Amino acid sequence: MQRIGILGGTFDPVHLGHLIPAQYALEHLGLDRLLLVPAAAPVHRPLHVPASPGHRLRMCRLAAAAIPHFEASDIEARRTEPSFTVLTLEHFTRTMPAGTRIYLLVGEDNLPLLHTWHEIRRIAELAEIAILPRPCEGEPDASALESLLGPAAVRDILARWVPSPRIPVSATDIRRRIREGCSIAGLVPASVAAYIAEKRLYV
Repeated sequence: MQRIGILGGTFDPVHLGHLIPAQYALEHLGLDRLLLVPAAAPVHRPLHVPASPGHRLRMCRLAAAAIPHFEASDIEARRTEPSFTVLTLEHFTRTMPAGTRIYLLVGEDNLPLLHTWHEIRRIAELAEIAILPRPCEGEPDASALESLLGPAAVRDILARWVPSPRIPVSATDIRRRIREGCSIAGLVPASVAAYIAEKRLYV
């Protein structure tokens, strides 16, 4: 029985604030593989995707190549319709061996919004949701999700809280630094920094 972690996002660009918690999740949850899944047309952030899906997928592949058991998937980058998480999970459920346990890794800053995700009940059926620590203000409120899924389901989700440090790095800040001519060394993998410079992304 394989354990597969799915970490989706815009990854614009992918950075250590994504990769370090994901590494902790790999170990804490006993994952065999962790898939980075860049979205083509993110439903929750439709107005701000400066880099193309192809560029973001390439950066994820460069980042994953340096970390054992990490991979990047193009399943969402190939889509022309909005990237609903439930569609991605249904795809992996169909294509992975029977009995595979799928873990959906979600940043804690998204916890108060999970109840608004398209077909969240179906998502909770297809995957075991695990929470990655992210810098955010205050304690995330899961009361709306509890009203929708029930207390037991939310307790299970919170029990899969990954004991990772909160890495205070954001893609917004990285893009700002690039526009201002500042270094992004140490904030993204070296291969990603080189790709951004080569393609003149975010300038």
